[in-house]
Amino acid sequence: MRVLLLDAAPGKLLDRELECLLGHGLTITLNLRRVADAASALAEWTGRVDFADFDAVEESALLAEIIRAGIGYHAVKSRAGVPCRAAFLAAATHPALTNQLRVIGRAGAGTDHVDLAAAARHGVTVTHTPGSNATAVAEFALAQLLALTRNLSKHNEAARHGSWSGPAAPAVELSELTLGVR
Repeated sequence: MRVLLLDAAPGKLLDRELECLLGHGLTITLNLRRVADAASALAEWTGRVDFADFDAVEESALLAEIIRAGIGYHAVKSRAGVPCRAAFLAAATHPALTNQLRVIGRAGAGTDHVDLAAAARHGVTVTHTPGSNATAVAEFALAQLLALTRNLSKHNEAARHGSWSGPAAPAVELSELTLGVR
């Protein structure tokens, strides 16, 4: 089965995800566009997975990848809810493709990014994982709240002058940290 990962998991989760998918005997194509360290991913996974590099949110780029060389994919997986509209579903299930789309999976809650009526017409199952990222969302919100309260006066002053900035680096999940107690 051929699977296209539209937007990869961040950091070490990418390695775990790829190992898991390969362990199930799947053929994986990883879209490098949103991989933070594409060079490392290429070095680590070349020969084990295929690679693409396109803006998955741009429908024409997504369509081009889906029909590239007439091969197609059985499954498409997204974390951020890449839009899968009727034109995409028609192209991805076209009988001329060697591998026709059968499932769209989202690692997260919601399926509003998919034209569900078109998916049903084309026999494509749409899945998602509601609640699977609840811990990460709660941890991120808590970390942001703690960071904000630590620097509240600085942020308040910046906001009053029309300036507001987000975090400089991706947040680390609390579950990845070790707590030392003295």
